[in-house]
Amino acid sequence: MVHKIHIPVMGICYTADTPVRVAHLGITSVISLVDDGLLEEYRMAYAERLGLDLGSPQTTRIGRIRSYLDFVADEVDRKFTRLCAERFDGGSDKDLYFLMLPLDSRLRVEYDGIFAKTGLARIAAEAALTEKMEPGEIQANIMVGLNHDEAAFDAVRGFAVSKVKGSLVLSAGVNLAVFEEIAKYKDFYRTRDKAPTKKIILKVSDYRSALVQGRYLAKKGLEVYEYRIESGVNCGGHAFFESKKLLLDVVQEFVEKRKELFETTRSMIEKAGIVPPAAPARITAQGGLCTPEDIEKIMSLGIDGVGVGTPFLLVPQATSMDKATRRMLAAATPEDVYISHASPLGIPFVNLRTSTAAKLCQEKVTEFFASENEKSNAPELKPGFPCRQHYLCQKIPGFDHPVCRASREYVVWRLAEIDRLEKEELLAACHSALDPIASGSRMTCGIDDQKDCHSGGSVATDRIHTIHEKYNALRRETLSRECICRFLGNAGREEIREKNPSLHYQPECVAVARGSQPARTREPVTICPNPDIGYFDREYTLFEMMRHLYGTGPRLTPKDKPSAFEVEEKILKSVTLKM
Repeated sequence: MVHKIHIPVMGICYTADTPVRVAHLGITSVISLVDDGLLEEYRMAYAERLGLDLGSPQTTRIGRIRSYLDFVADEVDRKFTRLCAERFDGGSDKDLYFLMLPLDSRLRVEYDGIFAKTGLARIAAEAALTEKMEPGEIQANIMVGLNHDEAAFDAVRGFAVSKVKGSLVLSAGVNLAVFEEIAKYKDFYRTRDKAPTKKIILKVSDYRSALVQGRYLAKKGLEVYEYRIESGVNCGGHAFFESKKLLLDVVQEFVEKRKELFETTRSMIEKAGIVPPAAPARITAQGGLCTPEDIEKIMSLGIDGVGVGTPFLLVPQATSMDKATRRMLAAATPEDVYISHASPLGIPFVNLRTSTAAKLCQEKVTEFFASENEKSNAPELKPGFPCRQHYLCQKIPGFDHPVCRASREYVVWRLAEIDRLEKEELLAACHSALDPIASGSRMTCGIDDQKDCHSGGSVATDRIHTIHEKYNALRRETLSRECICRFLGNAGREEIREKNPSLHYQPECVAVARGSQPARTREPVTICPNPDIGYFDREYTLFEMMRHLYGTGPRLTPKDKPSAFEVEEKILKSVTLKM
């Protein structure tokens, strides 16, 4: 890789076509394979925009994933070939390829040197430098824990049969069945004369998880190309507070045990009859690293690279989203980022309270608690959401089929369950408070037919108030869940519609034109950056952002911005106090 910075997966749509945007410039990035339908939408939109014949829409999940990855691989190759054919003139995209590199990069030093040459020496130097250019890697992320209807298996299969010669990033837990599926494909294995065509990256938050997964894969003869360490608390999206380990500490442990991890897995791969790797796996880190000082500090520990996500949400050249969402991000403050209950998976979710999805959920809460004469009865404010895509469906007690905790079916059931539990606890509280000697003061339990119970005084009143508050908190939590498997892709859908306002892509426009239905309304957008988004306040070019991150250009964040490690420690401390 020519860069030590890569762009990690963000949400479902935000990096869905990032390789098409930046890979030809040498930058590695990661596509989410969660929503195969959205990937097909991107493929068809690009086909129309570029005038390509990509055939008919695919009808299977594997087909949609494979076809999209094939398109991305072909498009990156096309753009990279065209880039290499350009001249060095100081202002071309070919020059940009090198100007975005850090000053101490071997390729950057060689690039700077060609301008001191003339004539045939200059031509020879340019040709030699061009030969050393390589595109950024196309990587694809699978959330291995989400295997409803074999979604994770199909993602593996689609990636395995695609043209992509890149890496498969495995995240969101451990799923040994997914590892077994990977083991079926020869492209993931090293042969005597070459490295695997398709590589494996494990996204982990601690060393123990890396060791367990690395050993299991090694037994199958599979090597891990990279251990991608992610902060459990400062990465945006789902947060994992259980380990209570800070990023610097985890990275330090990996570096110290790197040789041990390599030797352990190497011997196991050899026993499986496969040629083992000659060198240890790469180690990278990500989560809140958005200043040159933070990147330099963590790189100084001895790792191979870093992932930077949130800042690129404000770089239209790199990420996919509509203009309104990008403006909303530019206006965000650090305080707009909060730990929420938005995820149907029941895992804390680092969310943005100004997003349209978060605002809609707050409106649902307000509507639910409003008095009958104040309710709007708007259809969109009914509890829960229609479950269209089913990616986050799980087996839940009380249901004979997988269900999503953000779905209308589950939310209505859960609210009724909360009512039942509250009534039981209030009855128990009222019975324990009965006192015939009491002064006769009475209070309302708030259950069934509003029966009164004798109060034991303010203590009993406080207890019943506490019970009400406890169950109201559960109601707010239930109503706060967002349909993230749909909403995390909506910003991309909106951008596609902005760029491709065609009847082919938007069949609803045909009906609108005929006056048979109203115009399409904008769908809610979920976006989940980390607090760093509050320190970037406008759109940036790719050149600006890369130079900022490497410390080779103007700084884009305030000098007094807290470091990633201070932010991480603060978040962890605040969460620990609440636990």
